Amino acid sequence: MKLDEKNIQHVELIAKYLSNEMDENERANFEIDAALDPANAALITEMKREWNMLNNFEHKKKVDANKAWDKLSSRLETEKLIPNKEPSKSRFSTRLLLSYAAILIAIVATASGILWGINGKDNTQMVSVLNANNENTVVQTLADGSIIYLNSNTTFAYPQQFANNERKVTLKGEAFFDIARNPEKPFIIETADAYVQVLGTAFNIKSYAQNGFELVVERGKVRVTLKNNPSISEVVVAGERMDISQNQLQKSHWTNDGSLAWRVGKMQFKDETLQNIVTVINRNYNTSITIPEHEVASRRMTVTFDKNSVNDIVELVCLSMNLKADRQGAQTILSSNEAK
Repeated sequence: MKLDEKNIQHVELIAKYLSNEMDENERANFEIDAALDPANAALITEMKREWNMLNNFEHKKKVDANKAWDKLSSRLETEKLIPNKEPSKSRFSTRLLLSYAAILIAIVATASGILWGINGKDNTQMVSVLNANNENTVVQTLADGSIIYLNSNTTFAYPQQFANNERKVTLKGEAFFDIARNPEKPFIIETADAYVQVLGTAFNIKSYAQNGFELVVERGKVRVTLKNNPSISEVVVAGERMDISQNQLQKSHWTNDGSLAWRVGKMQFKDETLQNIVTVINRNYNTSITIPEHEVASRRMTVTFDKNSVNDIVELVCLSMNLKADRQGAQTILSSNEAK
């Protein structure tokens, strides 16, 4: 992530760092992510100098999550994302409305520990996503339709536009990958220890600095290649696990024991299209939700689902985006509720 002094979120993030308002995980991830660009160190040093000069200034800005929430609530009401209807005529209970309001939250970088940044390098625009939150899973849908679930303390970087012959990304931490198949453009994940190449499959990678490398394949197959010895390479198929120990690949049997269910616990989406969100819900809950209207499908939403049922998710989406849900057998059709 390239820090920009003209970006208020970046400035507030640095202020939070300098004022020691970050916890240990946030601080460690910030220092790692910030160090990716040499200009970051210079900017932080300059801000630290100015921060020390203003140390006694009584009105310096502090990160206030409650104030951020109050501001968000006001914005949601102003933009009519939380409609003001007569309770007696509403089919939603007050308890349900409050639960909707609680999970319909805009992700504020300095309050949530989740950062989205764009970094220019070699004329390639790279987007970095950092999840420093210990409770949430960040769900990111790429332009090719691939879905990435980021666990806590994880940094994921991908280009805004993939190259013509490959789709290459980088990972530090743990992520579950559900990759859109494209034999002509293999998907390549670079970690600290290995390259993982796939065509179209679903698998989980752990690549934390302190715990080494681990990969399990849920479906399809992948190829793992050691970074420091490319001659060592093996194919891993569904039901298998790959570890790296003493610079060697070690493959073993893997049984799906539910350990990958972390990805669908508390899912956060930031500025995602409704179609992408519905695609994720359909895949993880085995549902059939469709959006026939392109205008509705392309609407964007920032939202958190915290172990909600499918019915609650549908209600939330309809409430916040003024939609209606028509159920026809096992299928749910979302459409605009506005008069035409």
